[in-house]
Formats: sequence, C-alpha cells, structure tokens
Amino acid sequence: MKKEQDPVEENKLLFNIVVPLFNAEKYIEKCLNSIINQSYKRFQVQVVDDCSGDSSYEIASSICKENKNLKILRNPRRIGALNNICNLLNKKIKEPTKTVDLIIDGDDYLYSDDVFNILKEKYIKTNCLITYGSHISSKGVQGKKYPRLIREFNLFRKYFWYGSHLRTFRHDLWLALNPQDLLNKKQEYYSVAWDLAIMLPMLEMAGKRQEFIKEVLYAYNDKNPISDHRIRRKEQILAAREIRQKRIYNKRNFY
Repeated sequence: MKKEQDPVEENKLLFNIVVPLFNAEKYIEKCLNSIINQSYKRFQVQVVDDCSGDSSYEIASSICKENKNLKILRNPRRIGALNNICNLLNKKIKEPTKTVDLIIDGDDYLYSDDVFNILKEKYIKTNCLITYGSHISSKGVQGKKYPRLIREFNLFRKYFWYGSHLRTFRHDLWLALNPQDLLNKKQEYYSVAWDLAIMLPMLEMAGKRQEFIKEVLYAYNDKNPISDHRIRRKEQILAAREIRQKRIYNKRNFY
C-alpha cells in the first residue's frame, strides 16, 4: 500500500527565489513586496543588482534589511542576467528535491498573495519537476500549454515558445542541466533569450512531469523601455535560433 503523504512533509517545500535587478527603481519595491506578502512563508530570496545606474540597489537594500529571508548583493561590474542567475542558483542547496527555484525579474511582480500556495499544491499533487504558465501584461492574459505530442516526442525546440512566466523548477532538475548549454558560440552567457536556454533542456528532461498552470501567477512588465524585446529584438531572434539548434536532452528519471 502506498504510504500517505505526511502533511508536515508537504509544508517543507522551500521556494528559492532569484531576482535579477537592473535599473528598475520604479518597479523593484512592488516586485519585492509581492514576494514578501505571500501567504506561504517558507521561501528565501536572493536579489542581485547588476550594477544599476539608478537607485534600484538602495531601494531594494532597504527592503531586504527589514526581511530576514531576503538577501541582496551588488556587482562591481555588469555581467548580465543569466550569469547572475547561474551564480545564485549554483549555491549549495540542502535539499534539492524539496526546493523549487523561481526567477522573478526586478521589474515584474507576482500577481496575487497565493502564488506560492498554488505552486506548492501543484508540485505535491502532480509530482511535477517544472512549471510554466499564464501571465498578464499590457496585452492581457497570455500563456498556452504545450500540446501532448510535443511533450511526448520531445519536440519543444521545433515548436512555438510556450515556456513562459511564471517559470519554476525543482532544484535537482536545474543541477542536471549542462552549464555549457547556457553559453553562446563565443563561450559567453546568453545576454538575451536566456529563458529558452534554461527552460528547453529542463522541459526535455522532465518529460511528462511538467505542468502548465492556468491561473495567472505573474505580471510581466512589457512597458519597461529597456526591455530586451524593445531594444534588442534582432539579437533575441538570433540567440533563440542558436539555442534551438543545440542538442536535445533525453528524458530523465528523478526521485
């Protein structure tokens, strides 16, 4: 007989949140408060300011000082979002199978106070390894689920990009990713389209253990004038093409 899940064990799920930040002084307070105000409180937040030229660091630092599970660091020089994300996600995690990583951009925010509760229920009930879902922007609610055949035959790289906000994944899935696949042909971290670089391999490895969350969990700030899709669109397209041509990961079994 299958052992029933201990309710205490369910509550041990830890959310490990990374917030890359660059010149987002108008948005970072709302971003961090949307995390702090979550009803599920077992989380830790790592904010990294990538050498902002405005008051982003000062605002974020003031908030982090008042919250023990928020930490912030500041780079002496700009290294890019993906490099920062990798540095923080590669820090030692005590229980990778019970830790879920989230990436929240410093100019975006979580849509409600129940986001972590929704995610917790999804991970526990479905035993999934990775989620993606619906988000809201100036264009309204967006988000679609990959069709069954795409998931079954591992065709993510040949299909439309659906692996969007809110992106979450179990930490042991992240650890299985080959760091080399996060680098471009110049052996540098992708400066654009990095969401494809991290999500495509993990979607491929997860196989059936992936979930689309229909509820809106994330507010995407597509009006930020320094967003990549506004100022670096051509680079995005070229990087995405290169990432899609990389080797396909096989499905893997995880605990």
